[in-house]
Amino acid sequence: MKLFLLIFALFTSLTLRAQEEGIRFGTASWSETLAQAGKENKLVFLDCYTSWCAPCKWMDKNVFVLKNIADFYNGQFVNTKFDMEKGEGIELRKKYNVQSFPTYLFINSKGEIVHRTGSRMTAEEFLEEGRMAADPDRSLSSVAKRYAEGQRDIPFLLNYYLALNRSDRQASEKIAAEIAGKMTDSTLGTPLGWKAIKNLARSSNDKFGKYFLAHTDDFRHYTTGADLDALTDRLLSSTLYGYVYAGNEAAFYEGLKHFSTSKSIERQQQAVMLEAEFLQREGRAKQYIALTDKAMKGVLKDQAEKLSFLARRVSGKKEADEKMKPFLPQAYKLAKKAVELDPEEYSVQSTFGWICLSLKKKDEGLKAARKARALADAETSKIQKLAQELVDEFDRL
Repeated sequence: MKLFLLIFALFTSLTLRAQEEGIRFGTASWSETLAQAGKENKLVFLDCYTSWCAPCKWMDKNVFVLKNIADFYNGQFVNTKFDMEKGEGIELRKKYNVQSFPTYLFINSKGEIVHRTGSRMTAEEFLEEGRMAADPDRSLSSVAKRYAEGQRDIPFLLNYYLALNRSDRQASEKIAAEIAGKMTDSTLGTPLGWKAIKNLARSSNDKFGKYFLAHTDDFRHYTTGADLDALTDRLLSSTLYGYVYAGNEAAFYEGLKHFSTSKSIERQQQAVMLEAEFLQREGRAKQYIALTDKAMKGVLKDQAEKLSFLARRVSGKKEADEKMKPFLPQAYKLAKKAVELDPEEYSVQSTFGWICLSLKKKDEGLKAARKARALADAETSKIQKLAQELVDEFDRL
């Protein structure tokens, strides 16, 4: 029994330590890292970050520390990270043309990029990027070479699209168009079709979205009900925003019923966001106020981000547009409520500050502006500049 308890305690200790460590990033020079990769016959995983990059910090805190992520990356790659604004990072940034942060590069021992991706992503998405990099049939360099050689079958094109999507959106959309041109209805109803639909459908009006919405139940063999509902909502929301911008009121309110009559709180919240956008664009301030007053007491009562977003849609600059002025007092109420709910969120404080500036509410606005400026220290340099600009505007009042 004592031996069992000792083994159990040791196992628990090792598991916790692995969870705490996360991805193990080396501190060797770049040349030494490449040499290690050659010796171990592995790729290098290079995290290209900066000290001010908020998505970089989010990935550090929420994804790199997870055990399944650490197990895979520590086993498959020689992991390293460089600040692209310091030391060797400056040259690496030039060498590999790193334009945004975070950028993630998977590089062979010769220093050649095998796979490229980036941005904030979920743990599963990040794990899948690692899997693609480690798979000779799916890494970006491999599929790009085969594409250049003329390969055009649909499974291959889908893999190419997925490998390319996070590193070159424009090029990936050209591949998406090729896939759409090749897929028939008989193909769309297969597991391959589902893979294409879930990645390429944009609205209920495109080829993939139309087929999916007309045959949703057929895909229950391939995925969960939650996945189907999420895709349905995304496609219909996209379509409804199209009606908003076109001013098509009849089509908009007919489509809105999917959200507004649902028992789902999330769908009811989306109904408010969509209708608020429509009423705002149509200049219907009275109806907008009634809608958002009800939402603040109901489905959005604890939704700081959504309330702040609604306020920001009215005005995010010093002077509101003439058409938006009737909405400003309501935007003030929405933004103030958001600050009460989440005072430590930069975007919430910043939005309230800008609304106050538009209304010349100096005392409240300056307080929010200063708070936003302090919170901006954890954000990008661009956001820090905008936050300081807001403080300066109040100082000039």
